[in-house]
Amino acid sequence: MFVTVHGVLIAILLGGLPSLASAAPCTLDKLGWIAGTWRDAKDPSKVEERWVLAPEGTLMGNAWGFPGKGAGFAEAMTITEVAGAVSMRLRHFDGKLDRAWEEREAPMIFIASDCEAHTAVFSGAGPHEGEKLTYRRAGSKLTITGDFLHRGVPDHEVFQFVRAHG
Repeated sequence: MFVTVHGVLIAILLGGLPSLASAAPCTLDKLGWIAGTWRDAKDPSKVEERWVLAPEGTLMGNAWGFPGKGAGFAEAMTITEVAGAVSMRLRHFDGKLDRAWEEREAPMIFIASDCEAHTAVFSGAGPHEGEKLTYRRAGSKLTITGDFLHRGVPDHEVFQFVRAHG
């Protein structure tokens, strides 16, 4: 006990408090738990997100949704690792694929900043700095939490999914 207390005092003297909650490193092989077909928990016929493990360890994803009346949306996503950094890139389209929501050369980019056994946090980069996507799996349930900024206004969204069977 004394050694632990003494070690903390030495750490403080040499440069501050030790980090008690450091982020877990992210690698693609730690994210395979995302793979699968996930449907909206309240109404499976309205929204679906699907992830598959493609060659060379890339996770490829797509999603679609018709949450209310209207044309809905489609989403294309990848999670890749380049030079040791894991990132998610995604693009949105209207339900007919007539119009992209993002600029042609500017997908939304989120860098994996903390990866636990069944949780991954992706932090926004570039124009999406300050935004965050968190994927959390508990058995056959997947929760995606998005913290976005729309024209400077915070937008917190939570999506509940269940694993599709068959």
